[in-house]
Amino acid sequence: MALLPMKIPPQLEALTPDVPGSVFNEEFRRACERLDRFVGALSVELAADLGVRPGEPTSVDRLAVERGWGSGGALSVRWLLETLELFGEAERRGDSWRLKGGAPPATSGQVRAEAEQSMPAARPAFEVLSLSAQALPAVLKGELRGEDALFGPAAMGLWFDYFSNANPLYAPNNQVTALAVERAVGRGARVLEVGGGGGSAALALLEALKAAHKPPSSYVFTELQPAFLRRGVRAIQQALPTGCQLRSLRFDIDGDPAAQGLEAGQFDVAFGVNTLHLAGGVVATLKRLRALLRPGGVLVVGELLRPTATAPVHLELPFTLLTSYSQVPLEDGIRVRPGFMSARGWGRALEAAGFRETTILPAQIERCTEIYPGFYCGAITARA
Repeated sequence: MALLPMKIPPQLEALTPDVPGSVFNEEFRRACERLDRFVGALSVELAADLGVRPGEPTSVDRLAVERGWGSGGALSVRWLLETLELFGEAERRGDSWRLKGGAPPATSGQVRAEAEQSMPAARPAFEVLSLSAQALPAVLKGELRGEDALFGPAAMGLWFDYFSNANPLYAPNNQVTALAVERAVGRGARVLEVGGGGGSAALALLEALKAAHKPPSSYVFTELQPAFLRRGVRAIQQALPTGCQLRSLRFDIDGDPAAQGLEAGQFDVAFGVNTLHLAGGVVATLKRLRALLRPGGVLVVGELLRPTATAPVHLELPFTLLTSYSQVPLEDGIRVRPGFMSARGWGRALEAAGFRETTILPAQIERCTEIYPGFYCGAITARA
C-alpha cells in the first residue's frame, strides 16, 4: 500500500486539465492536507483508546474476540488498522497488522484547532470525524447504534453544514458531478436527482447550467430522509430558473420507481452524489434508473471513489458506523467490500445494467490516486 503523503504532490494539478482550476483549488488542497494530518493523529489516538498495543501483531478478528466486540463494528476496526498502515503507523503481514507505536508530532486536537482557525468553513469535516471517533467504542460494545450517534436530531445541522458547498472539503464532489451533468445535456433537460440530501448538489448543478445557458425545463428532487428532503426543496426553490418546474418526493433507490411516482422514460438525465453506493443491489438499482431515462438519456454517478477495489479510504470512519453502509450485499467484480466502490467497479456495474459510452471525470483519476491515495472525487457518465 502506498503511504499517504503529508503534502499533496504538485504534479496532481497537471492531471486534471478537464476540470476547472477553481474546483481542486489551493483552498481545497490546504484543507485536504490539514484534514489528512488530523486523521493520522486521530487514528493513533483511537488505537490507544481501544487498547491496541504497539509491537504486537493483531487483526480485526483477534481484536473482536479479545474485546468482546460485535461483528457490526468489523468494518470500523478494519478502517482503523488500514488507516494506520496508510499513514505509516502500522505494518501489514497478511491479515495482521503490527503498530509501530510512538506519538504523532501534534495531537488531533492541536491539528484541528489550527485548521479551524485558518479555515473555519472546513470545521464540519473535522467535527464529523471527531463525533465518529467518540462514538466508536460504544458502537463496538453494542451500547450505541451508529445511526443514533451520527444522525440523531442533535447532529442533523452538522450534516447540513458538512454536505454544504461552503465546505471546501466536500464542495468538489458536487462541482465535479455538476460539471459532468452540464457537459452531457442541452437546454431544457428534464432532470432527476436521487438522494439529494440538503440540496447542495442541486444548487451546484443549477449554477453550472445557468452559467452554460442551459436551464432545465423540469427538476425532480428526491430524498429518502424527510428532514433532508424539506431542507433540499427550500434551497432549490431559491435557485430554480424561471419556467423550470420543480417536483419533490421521497424515493428509495432500492424500490420500484413506478410505485413511488416515477414513470419510465421521462428524464433526459438522472444523477446522484454519494448516494448510489448505498444501493442494496448496485446493478439492480442502476437498471431501475436506466428505465427512467429516455433512449440515449444520461446517468451521472458522482461518487467518492476508492483508489482500487479494496483500497482504504481514510475519511470513511463515519460511514463504517452505519448499517446501511457496512451491511450491503457484495457483487463479484463490482463491489468487493462494503461502501464506496472503485471507478472500475462502477464501470462494470454500469455495463451490467445495460449502459454504454461510459466516461469518467477527471479522466486521469486512477493516475491521480497513484500519486495521492487521498484523491477520491469523481463523476462517471453513461448513456442508456
